[in-house]
Amino acid sequence: MPENAKSKPAAPAPDAGHVPITEEFDRAKWMLPPVVPIVIAVAAVAIVVAIVVFSNRAEPVAAASIVKVASADQSGNTMVGIQVKLDNKIPKQLWIKDISAELETADGKKYSDSAAPSVDVGRYLQAFPALQEVKSDPLREELKIPAGTSFTGFSIFSYPVDKAAFDGRKSLTVKIGFYDQPTLIAKQ
Repeated sequence: MPENAKSKPAAPAPDAGHVPITEEFDRAKWMLPPVVPIVIAVAAVAIVVAIVVFSNRAEPVAAASIVKVASADQSGNTMVGIQVKLDNKIPKQLWIKDISAELETADGKKYSDSAAPSVDVGRYLQAFPALQEVKSDPLREELKIPAGTSFTGFSIFSYPVDKAAFDGRKSLTVKIGFYDQPTLIAKQ
């Protein structure tokens, strides 16, 4: 052997902490898991989620409808009596938290008001005989509606529009909030 020729040192054997990157990540097949098991797993998860969502969908708590509406002019304001029928559709009582109504006039303006307290209803009916048309039991806060029953009651609201603007309204919406259930909306 010539003196100038140097022998190459032998490459050290790789240990677990020093694996060359080219051996670990040189091809995609070593990185990606097989496609078929992943597709099957995603489909199975989607089916389970669909079953859970379908079986746990919300059932209607109650139904509400506006039965009658009566209004009376009050010097540029309008007093409104709204009779509402509630049907409790769940096996426990409903407990009313609050009652409000929203008026949308023909020009698109919206006005909202909370129901008059039930203790004042008698005085409003005496002062505005036109509201007698909707008279029934007062629909009031803290009212409990037993399971599986219906209740027809009325509430009185006031809006800062004249009677002609109220009569030409676009919509009238009553919102009944419950303590432990979602708010119920009746629209006319």
